[in-house]
Amino acid sequence: MDTGFQKQIKALSFLLQFPDEKTLDALRAAAAGIEQVFAEPGRIHIRKFLQYLTETPQLALQEAFCAAFDLNPDTCMNLTWHEYQDGAKRGPALARFARAFDHAGFDPVCTDLPDYLPMVLELMSQSTNGDFQWVIAEHRQTVKMLTERLKSMQSPYAGVFQVLTETFENCANQYKKGA
Repeated sequence: MDTGFQKQIKALSFLLQFPDEKTLDALRAAAAGIEQVFAEPGRIHIRKFLQYLTETPQLALQEAFCAAFDLNPDTCMNLTWHEYQDGAKRGPALARFARAFDHAGFDPVCTDLPDYLPMVLELMSQSTNGDFQWVIAEHRQTVKMLTERLKSMQSPYAGVFQVLTETFENCANQYKKGA
């Protein structure tokens, strides 16, 4: 996994965090650097989203985040939910993520399930040898589906997910060429 991919994944993880005051201050301070991690046309989506973060009151940002991800199971950011919901096969899928965090020595600072997308992206950004290629292989269609659903909702997060979808696709294509 190249450092450009790692930087993009790290930035996307950061952009998908709940917009509390601390996160918003950090995002606004790092906006120019975040934008530069992406090439066109992804940069346009990122710039638009960063502008939205700057121009929108915090409460409205939080309401939009909750409406998109917390109150709508069709667009929740728990990756395994979309394939298994609360079925019996979800437990082993969650356990795989938990083992990946343990194996990497990564101690998540939040209490979300281990398949929570921003947390998974943070973990992936730490990899230097493609250890987490399985996440892209197994969940890239879920990310693509989330992108389409967010677009249909006209969510401000749709552009960020579009960039994530393209990043996953590029990485999968590079991996196929190198494999």
